[in-house]
Amino acid sequence: MAFEFLADLYNAIVVGLSNALGPFNDSPLAIVTIFLITIGMAVISSGATRLLTDVDEMKRRMVEVREWQSEYTKAIRAKDEKAIAKAKKRELTIKRAQAEMSKEQMKPMLFTIVPFFVFYYLFYAVFGYNLVTIGYSPIEIPYIGTTFNFWTWYLMASFSVSALIQRLFRVPSAGD
Repeated sequence: MAFEFLADLYNAIVVGLSNALGPFNDSPLAIVTIFLITIGMAVISSGATRLLTDVDEMKRRMVEVREWQSEYTKAIRAKDEKAIAKAKKRELTIKRAQAEMSKEQMKPMLFTIVPFFVFYYLFYAVFGYNLVTIGYSPIEIPYIGTTFNFWTWYLMASFSVSALIQRLFRVPSAGD
């Protein structure tokens, strides 16, 4: 009985969203809709990261880890036993810094993962359970092809805007 209620609620929300989107639910306007949704999700994620983590400390630790990795790699390539031993002495400190960075990066995920799953589950249904083509590419994209469904377009849009939104929010990323 409770599951039936939840299923009915889910279906009502999906139908309501589909009706609210109107022509923006169908190709080609669905591409714009999904792109805007992607931007919104990236803003939420970057905003949560900015609010819940010490961004400056993360940047400092990322630089420290990157410098150590560079030193260690150079020492190994040069086969400099003295430099390797020196780098090995700092390895435990670096591992702790990496663990702290991972812990900091998990904080926003705890607050955003459930809403993101709810979002995906709702819009996955709104845009046809990946059975509906919402866009076309003039060129063949490896592993994707020339047609886009909700998932492929959302994934490509996410890759294209996430780094930009993170930069706007001054959130450190792996590329920094």
